Amino acid sequence: MCDYEEFIWTCQHSDFRLKSHCHRARNNPGHICNYVKRLRHCWDQTRACDSCEENERQRREAETHAMAAWYASNPGHR
Repeated sequence: MCDYEEFIWTCQHSDFRLKSHCHRARNNPGHICNYVKRLRHCWDQTRACDSCEENERQRREAETHAMAAWYASNPGHR
């Protein structure tokens, strides 16, 4: 049984990462394991996952550009 860790992000996404291969997978050239996968640790994270953080950064950037364009087209509304 290969060991895995789970990372739970504040955005409610989770990632499973291989911690170690079992004996059979270590000796297999393709590291193939057909046994049960064992969850060794579950880690709560204090931030959103990388994908959600990137989406949020892009959303804020688009909002900033939209506001700058609006202010540029309406110079009397500052």
